[in-house]
Amino acid sequence: MAGNDYAMRFTEDKYATKLEVGRELKVSSVDPFWSNILSYRSHFYHYLTIRTIEKNMLLFCGCPAINSLVNNLEVKLIRVNRECAMLVPNSKEAKNVDYAFRKEIVNLLNESEQLGVGEDFIANVLRGEVVSAIPNNMLLVNYLNALNYIKRAYVNAIDEDFLAELYAKLLGTEELTTFYRSSEDRNPENRVLIDRVYTSAPVTLIGPMMNGLFTFISSSTLPTSLKAMITFFYINYVKPFAKYSEEVALLMAKAVLAHEAFGDTVVSLPLERLLVLPREESARIYVEVQKTADVTYFVDYVYKFLNKYCDSFLDDMAKAKVSEMREDFYQVDEDKTIEEVEIPEEQPRIQTVDLFAANEEEEEEQPHVEPQPQPAPQVEARQEYRPAPQEEARPVEVEAPKKKTVKVTYVQEELAVAYIPVALDEKQAVLLEQDLLERDPELKKGEAKFYARHCTKGKKYTIAQYKKSLRCAYETARTSMDHLAELLYYRKEKIKNKYVYIPVERE
Repeated sequence: MAGNDYAMRFTEDKYATKLEVGRELKVSSVDPFWSNILSYRSHFYHYLTIRTIEKNMLLFCGCPAINSLVNNLEVKLIRVNRECAMLVPNSKEAKNVDYAFRKEIVNLLNESEQLGVGEDFIANVLRGEVVSAIPNNMLLVNYLNALNYIKRAYVNAIDEDFLAELYAKLLGTEELTTFYRSSEDRNPENRVLIDRVYTSAPVTLIGPMMNGLFTFISSSTLPTSLKAMITFFYINYVKPFAKYSEEVALLMAKAVLAHEAFGDTVVSLPLERLLVLPREESARIYVEVQKTADVTYFVDYVYKFLNKYCDSFLDDMAKAKVSEMREDFYQVDEDKTIEEVEIPEEQPRIQTVDLFAANEEEEEEQPHVEPQPQPAPQVEARQEYRPAPQEEARPVEVEAPKKKTVKVTYVQEELAVAYIPVALDEKQAVLLEQDLLERDPELKKGEAKFYARHCTKGKKYTIAQYKKSLRCAYETARTSMDHLAELLYYRKEKIKNKYVYIPVERE
């Protein structure tokens, strides 16, 4: 019974190594306990198609605690992806978020590679205005180009050709002269014969191990984020390139996330924080995975970090929304001014009152007092009492209110254009869409729908507009816009670093 308790404790509560179990139990030999722990874990093992340098199959333990970590991250990534996708393309908020992401990515690369570049250089990189004479510093520019390549081509199969194109972007070259590393790692640990710990794969094993990785990516049924993080681990483990293997590992992980489930939005997230994890702790975990062939140690470590990062990101987005709503709510409209209007000055309100009636009311309101006995009057002379004649109540005349001039100003807002843009209403657009489909059998329904609502002469439409309008993937939008250009509905032009599509006049 105690053995089962320890097995669950050191698997579910904490996915502990053999050394950690001995340290916590404070016993000299942990073999009996360790056997029970491994027996419990074996019920959840998933053997992967990728192997260690010693040609042992890597395994993943999908116990309840680890599965919970993986599922939580999947849900949070979906929420992060949704938050980013809700931003209106090309809006101020979207541009600010994109700039913040790119700035953080560049700063993390600068820290990871210890380039030591200054703020001015980074600002130039973000504006796309940098050409450095120092090749290492160009990594910052090339890395952003590699991210853009993933965004454009994330639907492509992730194979050796994809990796080669990605690595060429990272090196800043059009054509690779060499690919995989051709020289052995000179780290002294690679020369140890007993309990050998490899810091990279031997040159002869790089090709077969990377082919195994491509097979794993294309055939594994593991959750997308888990597949991406195992890809990140494995490329770092093999180190297939002479330099920038760690950056390639993260780029490939992002490509897997984008390709499998999350689209191009996830590519912009600054997951480059994984590049600056504590080196000593990361090295210890890599050694443990290599000795046990159990990649769960790495998964447990990196998923706890990523879950915290996603929580922080979602909190920041929520705070930004609250701040924006507060600013909108309390915003003062400063465009309104005053024009002169005449309003009557307030006068005290005077009503016509019957004074005698008022006196009677006052008398009625007085408290009732019992009559006191009076002495008998002395009758000397009898006088007849006659009430004084009452005057009629006259209405009081009220003076007409004086008019007071108060200035109230309104400013006429002026437009920068002197015309109203031409647009079809929805009924006309539907009729045009149907007419286009009947006239041109090569036109697809989505293409006709977009063109019918985006055909104003002189305007410039983008792939992003098609993607948002039709709610489709970026690659679908790009293919459709290019097809419309081939059919001469649009003329395709390049402005700076993006393509625009201009309607062509048709009969």
